[in-house]
Amino acid sequence: MTKALQFDRNTGHVHVAGSLITPATTPEQLGPIFQVGDSRPVLIGDREALCRFAHISLQEGRLGIDLSLRFESEQLVSLFIALADPSIPSDSDDDFYASIPLREKLHQRWLNEQLGKLDGTLAHFPWGTAGVARDKSENVFIYLHNRNNSWAFSG
Repeated sequence: MTKALQFDRNTGHVHVAGSLITPATTPEQLGPIFQVGDSRPVLIGDREALCRFAHISLQEGRLGIDLSLRFESEQLVSLFIALADPSIPSDSDDDFYASIPLREKLHQRWLNEQLGKLDGTLAHFPWGTAGVARDKSENVFIYLHNRNNSWAFSG
């Protein structure tokens, strides 16, 4: 079975819906399967950057996959992946907060299947970094930052 989204552990490239996403990919190269937004200023750390985001939703069996790409100055810097498994209850606030450990395990297991067993929540590769994190609203996601990402690779 072909996977809807697949990483190349050696390069950090992503195969999605018949397309190859690399650090050299621009928003114009994504094609009509992606929803590409307009440029807008975004606060990243302590600086403002002009960013564009692209999005695609995929289905792999019962697993929902939302992939977002972040471009700074039209250069791909980060990918974010949110997984949804209908067997993990999250309809009510109580269910949502109680499901955080299950959602983290789901994301970590999926990332391990893609990139091999990772040690901890942050993995370093020659091409960038990858890991599982939570935002301020307790949404769990996978991130990949490539070497174009000056914020992730400064210092």
